[in-house]
Amino acid sequence: MNRFTLLSVYAAASLLACTPRASTPPSGEDASTPPPSTETQPPAAPASPRAEGDGTVASSDSGSRVEDAGTTDAGLLAGSPGDAGAVKCSAMDLPLPEPRTGPPPPPKAVEDMRRRIIAAARACDYAQLSKLADEKGKSVRFTFGDGDDVAAYWKEREAEGEPILARLVNVLDLPYALQGGIYYWPWLHVTGVKNPEDWKALSDVYSEAELKGMRETRDSYYGLRVGISKTGDWQLAVSGD
Repeated sequence: MNRFTLLSVYAAASLLACTPRASTPPSGEDASTPPPSTETQPPAAPASPRAEGDGTVASSDSGSRVEDAGTTDAGLLAGSPGDAGAVKCSAMDLPLPEPRTGPPPPPKAVEDMRRRIIAAARACDYAQLSKLADEKGKSVRFTFGDGDDVAAYWKEREAEGEPILARLVNVLDLPYALQGGIYYWPWLHVTGVKNPEDWKALSDVYSEAELKGMRETRDSYYGLRVGISKTGDWQLAVSGD
């Protein structure tokens, strides 16, 4: 072997000796897997649901569809206090009536119906008023025109600004009169207006201008009157002729 060849072999051996060798992974491990990191990673944010055009919400992570109730509190859907969307009406903020002198209470069935009508009106519960209207017969007479849905009719009148439910409550807090087996509120529907004090008693039901119109046109009361039979059947709640 000549000197040039000997020097080349020596240089190659030195180069191999200086090159670092990759460590051999333990048996069972994948050499391509990087070692675990000691740095803490923040948890991944949950996928946000996406709203779809049909009013439902689809979750992008699971594909499931959930009906959108619009609120997390089912009690608010029932119109509980504090709900901005709760049904409101003219009777909801009426003060409690003051004690009045008058005839003795009517029979229990009549008085029970009277109280239940007042409670439903104060609660702006049109569904309950409709139920009471049909409880012992086919609805009450509530208009001289067309219509067979007392709740829808009164709701529309209230929306137009007529305080029909407030009048209903205030009329039923006045004295009654019995005629033909029907208890009527106010008593003036039966007896007629006899003196200025009678008109004054209606000041919680109608405005002074409205009462003046009744006096000047017919000198009689033709406003809202309510009739309940002796058996507790709510038969009418109508105004006008």
